[in-house]
Amino acid sequence: FHLYTISFVHYFICTLFQTMETKYKPVQTLFEEGKAFKLQGNQFYKSQNFSKAKKKYHCALLQVRAISSRDTVGRSMSFFGDSVDEGLKYSENIDFKNDVETLEAECHKNLAMIFLSEKNWQKAHEYCIKALEYNEDDEKSLYRYSLSSLQLGLIDKCKQSVDKLLSLKPQSKLYLQLHREVMEKYKKQSSIERDMYKSMFQSS
Repeated sequence: FHLYTISFVHYFICTLFQTMETKYKPVQTLFEEGKAFKLQGNQFYKSQNFSKAKKKYHCALLQVRAISSRDTVGRSMSFFGDSVDEGLKYSENIDFKNDVETLEAECHKNLAMIFLSEKNWQKAHEYCIKALEYNEDDEKSLYRYSLSSLQLGLIDKCKQSVDKLLSLKPQSKLYLQLHREVMEKYKKQSSIERDMYKSMFQSS
């Protein structure tokens, strides 16, 4: 019991100091750390260590959230509450804001890739939606969104995203093959719906 209590207290103290450290770091430092976490996640993904890859991507997203919660860019605080290095408001520093949003979108996109590999279609779908919020024409996000939509039976949504992919690359063999698969399911779904409506009218 005592060992468990000591371990819990140690974990609490470490977490508290880690949170405080993040809070008082300059946003550029947080951004660089976020990029490093993302690159580490990429390496773990390549070695098929999906669990560690997900943790690294989530760590990168935590850095992004810490940045976006700041009132100013380049602002840091001392442990005594002194404000130093005042800069532009985060929303006003367009270039830096774009870099941060790109990092966030890439992490969401990569997490979607992992969940597709794990056949967790719902999670993959959710992260694709988040990635597409930043760039609705991103091919990788659209492709992964299409795959997850297809597996979830969201045929209409899948068809829309595949049509968009083909508008970007009409000659892509990968997208054309996916389009054929979608259209087969789309026709089956339409046939089932027609039969269902037909039986409803006959029964009435």
